[in-house]
Amino acid sequence: MSEQGMICGLKRFAVHDGDGIRTTVFFKGCPLRCVWCHNPESISYDVERAYFSHLCRHCEKCMGEDCPFGARVCYGEKIRVDELCYRLLSDRAFYESSGGGVTLSGGECLSQPAFAIALAKALFDEGISVDIDTCGCVPWASFEKILPYVDTFLYDIKAIDAEVHKRCTGRENALILENLRKLSEAGARIEIRIPLVVGYNDGQIDAIGRYLSELSGIVRIKVLAYHEFARSRYAALGKVDTMPHTETTKEDVAGAVRRLCEYGLNAVADTEA
Repeated sequence: MSEQGMICGLKRFAVHDGDGIRTTVFFKGCPLRCVWCHNPESISYDVERAYFSHLCRHCEKCMGEDCPFGARVCYGEKIRVDELCYRLLSDRAFYESSGGGVTLSGGECLSQPAFAIALAKALFDEGISVDIDTCGCVPWASFEKILPYVDTFLYDIKAIDAEVHKRCTGRENALILENLRKLSEAGARIEIRIPLVVGYNDGQIDAIGRYLSELSGIVRIKVLAYHEFARSRYAALGKVDTMPHTETTKEDVAGAVRRLCEYGLNAVADTEA
């Protein structure tokens, strides 16, 4: 029987989740609790329902069907690998013409290792490029098993200092840094993602630069500016809003990029931020 997993959505024609035009698969569930998380619907491993009150037209159509205005949304769909592959392969022509493919994201896709590995292998067997967007906080065995099917790991680094990392994400980062070093030693192609949140991890840029400069296989580092666009999703899900009330400007990002480049790293500002 085809392996099953839980996803909370697909994003077609994505151009910021790896090379070329890609479809991003958002897996449900994450081991971290980042205070600035902009995908709160992907934190829990369970199905969740959200109510966006500002979209409600009080038409009561949602009593018998899905809301036509998007006021009521269900996050969480259990799906088999073969069913998901069928959907993803419908955009094969776009992947092939652009050098793109499929990116497994989250939440944390490797928190569902059997499902992620089976999906990556199925896509690899179809000749589709697979990227993994990961926070790195999973057992090394998951990386080791999926490594043969992956083109690029999009690897999040939030902080080097363990206490700073714990304050920002709820977890220390020894496993994350160890997995990154092992990926580097295994010859993986790696793109580092740094979410820059002023007042939280902006003091970590030099430490990150020093650490990454010692590793091989890092083709690019993207610095992403923090934003508050997801705040309404916390309210809609009935979750406590942990997002910081702070501003990260383009100048802040540019400064972080300059400092990373001083360590001989190929750092750029993420154009989506």
